[in-house]
Amino acid sequence: MPRHITIAFPGQGSQFIGMLDHLPTDFIDIFKDEIKESLNFNLLDIIKNGSEEDLNRTSITQPAILLTSYLEYRFIVDKLNIEPNLLCGHSLGEYTALVAAESISLKDALQTVHKRGLYMEGSLSGSMYAILNTDNETIEDCCLKASLKLKKIVSPANINSSKQVVIAGENEAVELAIKYLKDNDVKRCIKLNVSVPSHCELMKEAAKKLSLVLEQINIHNTKYELIHNLDAKTSEDIASIRNKLIMQLTQPVQWSKIMAYIRTKDGIFIECGPKNILCGLAKTNDIDNIYSTSSNNFISEIEEIL
Repeated sequence: MPRHITIAFPGQGSQFIGMLDHLPTDFIDIFKDEIKESLNFNLLDIIKNGSEEDLNRTSITQPAILLTSYLEYRFIVDKLNIEPNLLCGHSLGEYTALVAAESISLKDALQTVHKRGLYMEGSLSGSMYAILNTDNETIEDCCLKASLKLKKIVSPANINSSKQVVIAGENEAVELAIKYLKDNDVKRCIKLNVSVPSHCELMKEAAKKLSLVLEQINIHNTKYELIHNLDAKTSEDIASIRNKLIMQLTQPVQWSKIMAYIRTKDGIFIECGPKNILCGLAKTNDIDNIYSTSSNNFISEIEEIL
């Protein structure tokens, strides 16, 4: 019986200069015109030759990771002659999953996530911390306490596993939540190198603007099963897909629940894109048979198990 295949796409933080260099030039050339028509800047050149400062701008990072992950996907499914049973993506990666599922065109997705990045850059500034080895209830209580005391925003943003939750919000409220956590003997609170506090109410205006963009693009029902960040569930119709993409900006990523669902499939987990951040999260969520396309031996490794 064929193995169940989950393909997961990464979000921001996986980018690096040259992340498409391992793919054949003639393969990338197939998509060159479509990429050029999608954006008013040379995305391929930034990925290959740009500065880290340019690539790390949210409005550039998002289309860059989406493009890299999608081209990687197209390359491996053709090379291995496989189809996914299940698709998902972490935050931005959900858009890549929708392109892979033939729900959104590559052109529309590149334009949408570029604008999504611009809207996020224009939002109120804030900060994010990764909280390790702490139960969700303690984290939620400390965030709520800080938020009520200061009347400012701080809340869980990425519920990645039982061992890692990221919080986001206004700087003062985030720092107070961290103080409360340390008062509760929480040892590991790691400040993330971001200026855009994603997946919290500071993204409310960005979400409103994004909703107008999503109304203008064609969205189709997914070819493959796809589960969303908002609720770790599929969508029954196109309106639901749009709504979940909008709400995703202000609500926490339910990655731990997504991993729990994938675990029930007892299949192969493939992270498709630069680096292997999602493989690490899969491991902490007790997923087996984890593979990354960023591995030099990925093709031979996956051929052995299929």
